[in-house]
Amino acid sequence: MARVVDILGVEFYPITLSGACRAVDWMLSRDDGRMRLAVTGNPIMVVTARRDPEFADVLKRADLLVPDGVGILWAARKAGRPLPERVTGVDLTRYVLTKTPAPRVFLLGGKPGVAGRVQDRLTREMPWVRVCGTHHGYFGAAEEAAVVERVKSSTPDVVLAAMGSPRQERFLWRNRTSLGAKMGMGVGGVLDILAGDRRQAPEGVRKAGLEWLYRLLEEPARIGADLRLLEFAARVEAGALFSKRKEQEGEQEDDTGFPDRRK
Repeated sequence: MARVVDILGVEFYPITLSGACRAVDWMLSRDDGRMRLAVTGNPIMVVTARRDPEFADVLKRADLLVPDGVGILWAARKAGRPLPERVTGVDLTRYVLTKTPAPRVFLLGGKPGVAGRVQDRLTREMPWVRVCGTHHGYFGAAEEAAVVERVKSSTPDVVLAAMGSPRQERFLWRNRTSLGAKMGMGVGGVLDILAGDRRQAPEGVRKAGLEWLYRLLEEPARIGADLRLLEFAARVEAGALFSKRKEQEGEQEDDTGFPDRRK
């Protein structure tokens, strides 16, 4: 069995898109009263997990954690354990929405009105999709119980939560036995894309690994989040240099039978 790849303390399983889709199929085949959590992990989430033990635990216990973001693939290569490919939230959302038979999907998140516009668009363009309910993501702790009850009463198979990370993953994990769904997935800005409020980066930009720059130009307020990308890169580089140095020291020790004391 292939081993997990540790990226700054967060473990990614070396999975392909087709493998992730099979995992989704398995989650939707379960009917044991527990919602499985799928996470599309990116560098910013990894940095957040280093500072937030509770979030790190959610990532560790997620049923599916896929590498969303070329930064994760780059870090895996630096560690000498390359991951096969990127699996994005857009990819998995598209798979859920095109499955046959269609699962019942609850759209949770975005600004007021966004999820409703996504439902209207799906009704026009993908009439087989079964959206069983919607709710915006702008609710506080005092309203959470009512939102959970609204989701549960709609009897969803899948909850797509677009509330930003780590809030969306925490919400899904915290309520995994109360939402009544088989699968929950944090999808970030995917609902904004489906609603037409935000454009997905062009394919060439995505392939070049420059989505972060595209998003920064589109949304300058993201500068704080993108600074965490620099922290991620610096930590990965430092880890790679440390590993290389330890490897070199080990080679020197093997050559002589004793550690190299000349340093």
